Amino acid sequence: MLNEILVLLIILAAGSLGSMLGVGGGFIIVPALVLLLGFSMHEAVSVSLASISGIALSSFLTYAWNKKVDYKLGVLLESFTFLGALIGSTIATMLSCSLLEVLFGLTLIYVSFMMYKKPIEQKESDGSKLFKTRDATPLFAYVSSFLAGVIASMTGIGGGVLKVPIMTLVLGVPIKIAIGTSEFMIVITSLTAAVNYQIQGVGTVSYKIFGVAGGFIGGQLGSRIGLRTRSSLLKIFFAALLLCFSILMIIKGLIGFPS
Repeated sequence: MLNEILVLLIILAAGSLGSMLGVGGGFIIVPALVLLLGFSMHEAVSVSLASISGIALSSFLTYAWNKKVDYKLGVLLESFTFLGALIGSTIATMLSCSLLEVLFGLTLIYVSFMMYKKPIEQKESDGSKLFKTRDATPLFAYVSSFLAGVIASMTGIGGGVLKVPIMTLVLGVPIKIAIGTSEFMIVITSLTAAVNYQIQGVGTVSYKIFGVAGGFIGGQLGSRIGLRTRSSLLKIFFAALLLCFSILMIIKGLIGFPS
């Protein structure tokens, strides 16, 4: 029971922070479960994805209430991410934990660099005007969304760390609209991958139940704070936090950092 409570607290904290940034919180959950509680990478990913569904649903409801979700864009991109999530969660169980840990770290380093390097448009909108994909590079966005589903389901990060940059850096969506839309997409992606992992018998059900509960509460807290935080601060904090965790996970994967 102690481990279940610790899982709940970790995911509550991760959900609060993740929903501020539209990333679900998996980039905190996975390293915390692996490095602090000694979970195997496969189980950490499985529990993380189940928990993220609770986080994303909770925060999505808040962003939707505040009209910060672009449903048309979200459904379009999620159709590609959904397929990637099915493929990625199937492949992941065939790979070693060390390889997944290094992949996790490398993915976050790249995203951290891109989010810090390229300025994000600070103008916010009410979300009522749908983004027109013909004005940008839709093919690249579709391929990136598919890959986001593959990578996210393999590493347990839900996909927000890739979806938010795709929408802001590639499609030019204001960051808070991107965050709300990302949460909408993550609900579908994380549930798809989590169910696939459970079918394959990966992950303890009790951890997932506590994780979903902690995630839903954290999602409510973080999304409300995120809507009141300056976009520039969200971007910088997002990039710095990703970089820290990416380094830890690469060290763990390469040299067996004690778990």
